[in-house]
Amino acid sequence: MNQKHYLAGALRAGTGQVHYASGSSKNSQLFINLLKVLERTYRRAKTITLIADNYVIHKSRKVESWLANNKKFRVLFLPTYSPWLNPIERLWLSLHETVTRNHQCRYMWQLLNRVAQFMKAASPFSGNRHGLAKVER
Repeated sequence: MNQKHYLAGALRAGTGQVHYASGSSKNSQLFINLLKVLERTYRRAKTITLIADNYVIHKSRKVESWLANNKKFRVLFLPTYSPWLNPIERLWLSLHETVTRNHQCRYMWQLLNRVAQFMKAASPFSGNRHGLAKVER
């Protein structure tokens, strides 16, 4: 069976601290779950500004409604079709090269454990050297 699992992530500007949420669907709720992670992590922040690409789940009615009720967040959108402007794309590339491409995991939980190890090891993420994070096998 070809199982899927998805991540939504954020990098803190300046420090490279990695935050993420995961789920079985690539939908608005996944992005909202990431926003909730950021809300818990940065409770004392007056504002949280996110720079996001134009992916549909970042702009859905559900997300807009959540943001309307959570005024602390500001979302700025990158120009369409410009992944090179988004530093987290390098994190996803590194994750793919280091963990998910051609993995030998038999079960999803094994792969998710490796992903969690990678994400922990990758934080703070420098963004300039992909594929180098050490993951225990």
